[in-house]
Amino acid sequence: MTHEMAASPPVRTPHRHDARLRDGGAKPPTHRNLGLTPTWHVGALAAVAAVALVLGVWSMTQVDPLRIGGAGLIDVLPPAYFVALALSLVGFVASLSLRRLVPALLTWQLLVTAVVLNGADPVIHGLPRLEASFRHLGIADNIAQTGQLDPSLDAYFNWPGFFNLLGMLSGASGAKDLMGIATWAPVGINILMLAPLLALARRLTANPRQAWAAVWIFYLASWIGQDYLSPQAYSFFLLLTLIACLLSVFGGWAWPTERTRLSRWLSRNVSKLDGAVPRQGIMEPPRTDTAVLVVVCGLILLAMTASHQLTPFAVIPILAAMLLTGRLRLRFLPVLAVVLPVGWLLFAASAFLQGHFGQLFGSLGDIGANSFGALSTRVSGSDAHVFVVYTRMAEVALVWILAAVGAFVGYRRKAPWLTAAAGALAPLVLIPLQPYGGELLLRLYLFSLPFAVCLVVLPLMSDKSAGLGMRRAIGLLLMGAVLATSTVVSRYGNDSMESFNNDEIAVVNRLYSMAPTGSILIEAVRNTPWRFQHYADYDYRALVAAEPVPNAAPLTCDAASQIARKAGAYLIVTESQQEAADLRGSTPAGDLQRFVATCATTPGWTKVYENAGGVIFHIEGVSNAK
Repeated sequence: MTHEMAASPPVRTPHRHDARLRDGGAKPPTHRNLGLTPTWHVGALAAVAAVALVLGVWSMTQVDPLRIGGAGLIDVLPPAYFVALALSLVGFVASLSLRRLVPALLTWQLLVTAVVLNGADPVIHGLPRLEASFRHLGIADNIAQTGQLDPSLDAYFNWPGFFNLLGMLSGASGAKDLMGIATWAPVGINILMLAPLLALARRLTANPRQAWAAVWIFYLASWIGQDYLSPQAYSFFLLLTLIACLLSVFGGWAWPTERTRLSRWLSRNVSKLDGAVPRQGIMEPPRTDTAVLVVVCGLILLAMTASHQLTPFAVIPILAAMLLTGRLRLRFLPVLAVVLPVGWLLFAASAFLQGHFGQLFGSLGDIGANSFGALSTRVSGSDAHVFVVYTRMAEVALVWILAAVGAFVGYRRKAPWLTAAAGALAPLVLIPLQPYGGELLLRLYLFSLPFAVCLVVLPLMSDKSAGLGMRRAIGLLLMGAVLATSTVVSRYGNDSMESFNNDEIAVVNRLYSMAPTGSILIEAVRNTPWRFQHYADYDYRALVAAEPVPNAAPLTCDAASQIARKAGAYLIVTESQQEAADLRGSTPAGDLQRFVATCATTPGWTKVYENAGGVIFHIEGVSNAK
């Protein structure tokens, strides 16, 4: 070879590509052999999601609220709703199976799923769900109007952070009536949770596909219903944001692993159990930004502490679990998480602590009463309600069993699992404290769910970033269908008592218009959509709580007459009160109707208003009796 030949550049002609084809050379790159996804595939899946959204919302508008029975919405939703739900499930799994992940498409699919599953209350009823939503609006209004906190008025005023935020929102927007925000809160809160959920799942799974699938399962299995306008929803969002931030920026061991015998033993065993702790995408911001983020994390803890009684205590074991699995460098943060809620309880909420000391610590250490004892009391009421309760228990058991299987699979194939398992189990250490009004297990399920779903996906998904195979896709779809269907039952099983109508609001407004300020207002069963205004202007009472009562005694007119004995009172009985009493067994079956009929003929009782939503009685007292 001559020097000239060696130095000659290769000849490139415009027709070289064609020549290679004619000569049997390699074919040009295509979407298939580059692993890319044709644009029309993405557009078609986005269109399927749009159809699911439109069909789902339209089908919910066809529901007649008057036909909702003891089993909730599952009996009255039209077939079109389940077609829409199926389209949303198929669309997400198909989007997840594409060769190339399209985050915008997956986000759109998740948003559609969130609206279809959580939009029933605002679309069907057009009013906030749960009577607590109305009370929360009233507390925020009272703080905004008076500019003061009155802990003697209500325990909520000892944790005013969320309500102050609502008051600021009302003042900044000029919207004095936040009823619309409360109505759409279940949809809005679930949309807000998407970003922190995805960030958290991304740090606890092996690849982005697993993270997206975990968030999807969270939406399908989150039936607790704490996503209404409430301090717990706000605090749960803060918790997710805090954990996502810590896993993203402050991962790693909080101390040198070779410093002591204990640290060596801990790091060695963590590595044996889970040697594949992912660090993909973990940020390393400059020192100034890191310092700012540390302050932000502290402020999030403070905001949670000032807003809710339980969530700050649930954060403590979760942070401890992250610390002990090498996923949290800030060793002072769990200490701060302990100091803040304990200090708040001792100082800021000292009045509440003194008045409820026995209630707070009376069942300390009684694991049976705080867990299965509290749970067993809920398995009562009508047959339809018992069916809903068993469906909820089955769904919780299914998620935790799948998470346990996922932890085992992750350990066997050396995939990330340990931190997710520790985070899922950590909230359970709160069981010995107290039953939290019988709702502790429900809340602990919610706290553990963001971590548990990161384990649930492991048996059905590969640790590689490639798209899903047919078998895995079908398995994921079937699991999603089971969870989504059961959530329709478990989330909306109490819809007849947790939702309200305009007739009931009209009854409440008429009560406020006729009752003088300072009057005693009595509800037969604690389930009335009131106190959204005039929160501190009246003395609110209830004859019975909307809770299961074994062998409940009948209501008597004398109980209300005794309350009204001195100065008189007004009694309100609404449709939702009757539903709550019948579903949960707060009173004997049909007793509330008998109570109303009997009291209507009692001397000193006057029916002053009635419509389809309820009835108001005025009860004369000694000072104003005729």
